[in-house]
Order: sequence, then structure tokens, then C-alpha cells
Amino acid sequence: MEHLKDILDKVKSRGLFNSIERFTYKPYDMDYALKVVNGLGRSRTPKFKIDEENRFTYENLIRWVHGDSEMLCLNPETREPMKGRLNAGIYIAGNTGTGKSWALEIMTAYSLIDNVQFKVDDNNWCLHWENVRADSICEEFAREGSVERFKRRCILGIQDLGAEPVESLYMGNRLEVLRSVLESRGDRTDRITLITSNFPISHVKLAERYGDRVASRLAEMCNYFEIRGRDRRKIELNNGEQRKDLPPNKASNARR
Repeated sequence: MEHLKDILDKVKSRGLFNSIERFTYKPYDMDYALKVVNGLGRSRTPKFKIDEENRFTYENLIRWVHGDSEMLCLNPETREPMKGRLNAGIYIAGNTGTGKSWALEIMTAYSLIDNVQFKVDDNNWCLHWENVRADSICEEFAREGSVERFKRRCILGIQDLGAEPVESLYMGNRLEVLRSVLESRGDRTDRITLITSNFPISHVKLAERYGDRVASRLAEMCNYFEIRGRDRRKIELNNGEQRKDLPPNKASNARR
């Protein structure tokens, strides 16, 4: 008969009851942190800018990286600011070109500055992640017939969820690739998943595409954010143009 410890270790090895522990990296100055993030953004494109459309997201991604309990996110239903969860991942929704994918790229670079760590049971991990396009995950399955590495990664960024094909084919075997990856990661308590998508996290199309199981898990897996605005790749942000086409963003006046 197995000892109780061996039984519990076997269960934990499946990642079902492992806990994620975040460490706090303080003190930090928010104004300076925003300047650093802005500098990282401008290192790729001179037009990058932190403004009222993305400030709430960047301020609270900074808090998330630093393990700051003051972190906020958005309620997926009301879009009102609410308390965030440091041991959950990130979901950023927004229209094409608003900078949501670049936000994850910037923040994984930012996390390296202080070598930010988190703990899963007895193992420390760097809060640094690979960002992979959803369609690239599908292409890897079509080439190799497996997506296990995306299921196993302790922390993973998935870009442009919803833009990939629903099914992919490998040697006659069809698989709903992203549905499989998200179901696997959502079943575990030792995984952090970061996602960008054109679809809001509560959008009915997510349930239609990935099933109710995945749709309901996404809110449990991730802190929710939105970045509003027009395509930043197609407009000049520094020309002082009045942005009258946008509805007010409730988060822009949230406590920072």
C-alpha cells in the first residue's frame, strides 16, 4: 500500500494541486517604471507611446511583474477595475494594431531587469515567457504532430488567440489545437498563461470556438485587460489629433 506522501506527490506531479507563489519586488517607483517600459517600447518603434488608452494596462502589468498586491484588472463583464490576482495569468483584448501583442513582448523584457522569480512548490522559475502566435502553434502540430511543449511550459504567452485555424491536420489526424492546449493548461494549477486576442474574454465567440469549458476557465486563468483605440501602426500618435471616435474607458481614471 502506498504511503500518503507518495500518493500526494503522485497527484502533485500531474500539476493538479501545485500552488504558484509570487514574490514581491519592492520598492519601485511607478513613474520611473513607466519610463523604462516606454523606453523598451520605443526601442522597437519610435511611435510607441503610453497614453490614456493603455496606461491602466501597463501600470497594472508592472504591478503584476513586481508582485504588488495593489494590482488591478478589469471585471470581464462590467469593465470596472477590480482587484487582480498575482498567481493568475494575463488576457489582453483589443482591436488589431492597438498594441496588445507588443505589451506582452515589452513586459517579458521588463521582467528580466530584476530577474523576477516565482515559485511552484519547491521550484523557482523566472517570470519570463516565450510569446508564440496561436497560428504558429497550429503549424507546429501540422509539422510534428504534437503540442506537448506548449502544454508543459510553466509560463507561456499566446498571441492572437482566435486568428488561428479551428482545426489542424497531421497525418490524417485532426485536432482543435488551441482548444487542446487551453484545456490542458486550464486543468492545472501550476501553469501561468498570457493571452492576447481581438475577442473580449467574455465574448460568445470564444465559447463557440473553444467550448464552454475553455471559455469559463479563461476568466479563472487570467487577469483581464483591454487596450482601446485605432490601429497604432496606421496613425501618427504625436500629431495632437482629437480621438473622438472612442467611448470613454472607465479604467483610465482608476486608482494608480
